[in-house]
Amino acid sequence: MGRRQSISSSNLRQLDRTLTLLPLILLSIVTLDLIWSHYTLDLTHAHVANFGGEQYSSWQRILASLFSEGSPWLAIPLFYSISSFACEKWFGFDDSLFGNEIESNQRAIVLRLHGLLWPFMLLAFVSSNSFAVFSESQLLLGSNLISPSNCIFLIIAGTSLGFWIHLTSKLSQHAPNSVKQLNFVLLLACLTLGSILALRGVLPKAKEWHQFSDSIAMGNEVNLALCASFALLLMSWPFFLFLLTKVHSIRGQARERRWVGLLHIFFHTLIFSWLSGISILYHLPNISSLTSAMWISLTLQIPLAVAGLLGALLPMAGLDARPRPEAWGFFLVMVIASLFFTIREPLTATLAPGLFVSMTSLPLLATHFEKHPFLSIDRRVIESFSLHTLSVLVLCGLNIGMGGSTVGFIIAMVALIMVPATALIFTKINLNLSKFGEEE
Repeated sequence: MGRRQSISSSNLRQLDRTLTLLPLILLSIVTLDLIWSHYTLDLTHAHVANFGGEQYSSWQRILASLFSEGSPWLAIPLFYSISSFACEKWFGFDDSLFGNEIESNQRAIVLRLHGLLWPFMLLAFVSSNSFAVFSESQLLLGSNLISPSNCIFLIIAGTSLGFWIHLTSKLSQHAPNSVKQLNFVLLLACLTLGSILALRGVLPKAKEWHQFSDSIAMGNEVNLALCASFALLLMSWPFFLFLLTKVHSIRGQARERRWVGLLHIFFHTLIFSWLSGISILYHLPNISSLTSAMWISLTLQIPLAVAGLLGALLPMAGLDARPRPEAWGFFLVMVIASLFFTIREPLTATLAPGLFVSMTSLPLLATHFEKHPFLSIDRRVIESFSLHTLSVLVLCGLNIGMGGSTVGFIIAMVALIMVPATALIFTKINLNLSKFGEEE
């Protein structure tokens, strides 16, 4: 574009920056209009009528536009857009589509993640009917301001999400030499998810686990379902990218049977996500039998599986991420689809634990079915046994926990953390420690 139009590089960079600056400008206009409506107590605005307060001071009316109880989470997209722009302007993440190959690739990833997260945040976090404008004044229902700690949680959730995008784009492009970069990404993911969970208080208390399945059946855990699916993108996707590159840099390209490793990725993911749904659904009071749980889990999985298999064709469209482009596209589209399917049907989140286990273990497990000259048979057996045992513990823990046992959820959470940790440990162990049983 610059060569054809003779545009200076600085002007091209400003044009590039408007792609992330424009959402901030538009959202700022919406927020300012909302603040003015609250300040003047304009009851023709649904947000003012539902979440405003006539007794509020001028400062409280301004705060009510973003921090009222029951109000849509407009603060998260707003601070997300602010932090994204701040990353590009002041924190050294000023990659450009018009820069060198690495910079342009990182900038492209940032824009793609923006293209995913903006629709999700607007659909999941912002209810459109809350911002309706009527020709006549509405009845003032009134609302209370949320606590200062919850205000901070909203700000942290949006801000950390903006930083997460830029660090994930760099993680996708550089061959990782240490886990430090991954740790920063996971920390930001935990800040985002932890802030939302703390804000909504969706996790049951210690004596309420036995009522948890009843609450899910009644549809009261929508926010927890959204957080579970959101965790696939924020936590398992960066770890998958890191582990995929790390395993390839250590074990190299397989000489033969790469298609067997790819089939193992597909079947392992579909089976474990299906079993994950069964483990959680089986104890719901509106599920009559194991057969019903199996069928419902299957109906939830089929659209997700179709989306993932179509995503495996992304390399044919020029979207490639070596060393396993088909697996990269498969998991990417499944993660994206799970976010929007969960908005439509919250029970889709029951598949998330199985999908998390697959994404964080399969870059390692897939090499066991391929021909790698220095990967011994006993090494393959140890890795497979360890990771599959932990994966089964996740499903068993979820099944026991949904039956009313707090211990079951503790087992599931510990095993869920140990799966990626164990996979990472195995990548650090020298392959040449034992050549007994080595493939010829």
